Amino acid sequence: MNWKRPVFALFTLLLFFGIAEFVLWVGGVESLLARRDPFQGFSGTLGVFELDEDGELYRTPIRAVTHSFNYQQFAATKPHDGFRIFVLGGSSAQGFPWGGQLAFTHLLGAALQDAWPDRTVEAVNAAAMSYGSHRLRILAAELAGYDPDLFVVYGGHNEFVERRFYERILDRPAQLDALRAILYRSRVFSLMNDLLERTPEAVDAADPQVASTGELLGLDVQREYSVDVAAAEREEVSRNFEENLRAIVQLAREAGAQVVLCTVPSNIREWVPNQSRFDDALGFDDRQVVLGLLKDATAALDGGDVEAALASSERAVGIAPGHAEAHFVLGRCLDAVGRPAEARAAFTRARDLDAQPARASSELNEILREVAVDEGVVLLDLDSVFADASPDGLVGFNLLEDYVHPKPEGHRLIARELWRVILEQDRTGEARDAGSAEFDLALERRGLARDQTANESNPSWLFNIAVVLEKQGLDDQAIQKYRACLALDPKYFVAHFNLGRLLFRHGRYPMAASHYRMALDVQPDYVRAMVGLGESLRRIDRATEAERILQHAVTLDPSSPDARGSLGGVLSQLGRYPEAEESFRRAIELDPRDSGAYSDLGFTLLFQGKISDAETAFRAGLELKPDDLNARNGLAAVLTEQGELDDAELLFRQNLKADPDNGFAKGGLETIENRRGRSGD
Repeated sequence: MNWKRPVFALFTLLLFFGIAEFVLWVGGVESLLARRDPFQGFSGTLGVFELDEDGELYRTPIRAVTHSFNYQQFAATKPHDGFRIFVLGGSSAQGFPWGGQLAFTHLLGAALQDAWPDRTVEAVNAAAMSYGSHRLRILAAELAGYDPDLFVVYGGHNEFVERRFYERILDRPAQLDALRAILYRSRVFSLMNDLLERTPEAVDAADPQVASTGELLGLDVQREYSVDVAAAEREEVSRNFEENLRAIVQLAREAGAQVVLCTVPSNIREWVPNQSRFDDALGFDDRQVVLGLLKDATAALDGGDVEAALASSERAVGIAPGHAEAHFVLGRCLDAVGRPAEARAAFTRARDLDAQPARASSELNEILREVAVDEGVVLLDLDSVFADASPDGLVGFNLLEDYVHPKPEGHRLIARELWRVILEQDRTGEARDAGSAEFDLALERRGLARDQTANESNPSWLFNIAVVLEKQGLDDQAIQKYRACLALDPKYFVAHFNLGRLLFRHGRYPMAASHYRMALDVQPDYVRAMVGLGESLRRIDRATEAERILQHAVTLDPSSPDARGSLGGVLSQLGRYPEAEESFRRAIELDPRDSGAYSDLGFTLLFQGKISDAETAFRAGLELKPDDLNARNGLAAVLTEQGELDDAELLFRQNLKADPDNGFAKGGLETIENRRGRSGD
């Protein structure tokens, strides 16, 4: 009879939790599954579309349109004469910053409905903000169950977004997925989770009108680009992109749907690369020469001396062929002297070398072309279409709002080309004119005239204008636009974050901290905002408060090198050097290519008197980035302590050549002179 006791205990436990679940249900406590996907959008556990109460329509729930998706709906049962299109892509296809009504999906649906008045056309914009092909592949699996006729894939810009998050999710122990799904259905687990996550800085974001889709469904993307991207990562991204494209095509084929793959255009003429890297083998002096040549070329170009500008930029590219901005400046010079084909090649090379990729590279567009041929699906080469529609074949602000997002005219161009391709592929109707004039007439007949534009009452438009102004170095104007955006939408948390970052850059730390806090009010688990807040508080001598926030950031995301590094900085500021050392070492483990983390570690070791270890850290930082002034200053300080004054002086003077106002280098030279004076006495 020994079995009765454990069975009774198990029954009692289950009864207790059953009663607790019932009480919490009566009390209105939601399960965690109602608010977020346990697999962050990577399992298909929750869908983007759900049936309405009458079971007649699939629609995007309100919680899924807060940030990522447009509201869309389509019939639960496709009409017998129906033609159903799903467009997959990122924000460029979603319609940002103009909205779904001006996006090419809406225009395409209207034009096709005009062409096929006896059929029911459903053009569904299933694109989402910042979605890369790994998320689109999962989304395609859901869409394949909705009786599609056509998938249009317009993606390639977001392949380097959330790389660390993506790898972490895919590396999860899949055998625990079933248990996790069960726990996420439990209201007891939900309540316990909320209590654990609640902090003094956090607010209750359970309201679907407040919470982001990421908090609710796990379908939001918090943009976190890879930086210092090297060849190995580009190759991995290309392999994954191709694999995901082929999987999407296969899903469509199994669902009986056709596919159109689109190459994606980007702003090459007027968008400076986000990050430029020197080749590792290029020494400090050569790097300084290149930077000087680029400065000279820009000044000469602005002054009208295009030949001198061209000569300087050509020299810079010759010395540093892997430097993205050098190719961009060369492109500007070639454009100015009337050599458009060479300018296009230089601008394209600059985009492709960007070490923080935010635009589809030539390689990714070529993969789209190759997959279309291999899989026997239609290719729409929009990269070439946009080039043909741009002066001298150089795509810029003429058709794009910023670096990748089409203007309304760009969306019309995409819609027109898709309309043309679909009509040409259609075998159910009569041959018809698919030219520009007929397309424009079709939209006019559907009430979609060309004069629909954004205005100052559109917060997304204001946000995007601020991003463009910031990229152009017009920070004051960007700050004004971010503030105008927030005046219209105080819960636009990314605008708060960007505004905080700009204010921090200009030394306005209290105001920066305020906006980072407001970002966290809307998105309590936004680790990047916590890091920004912690760094701001450090600058206004509130290190203890900064430590608490950064400790929470590390708890939320133990694999964030930024959070670990910032925590190390605070601990060092508080004089807790052994703890700071541990935090910096962990940051380096998480991101071994971060030269700044090695510098921070080096100074922490130096403060502890670990001279030899500090030298190793500084040299490792310089090996990664030979022009890192902090690492160079640190190594010079170590050499000074070791009595190698001549070598230390050389390093300090190199830093002053690069930065004449570098106070640390000036102080280092004074220390060297004092020591030489004492030794002379």
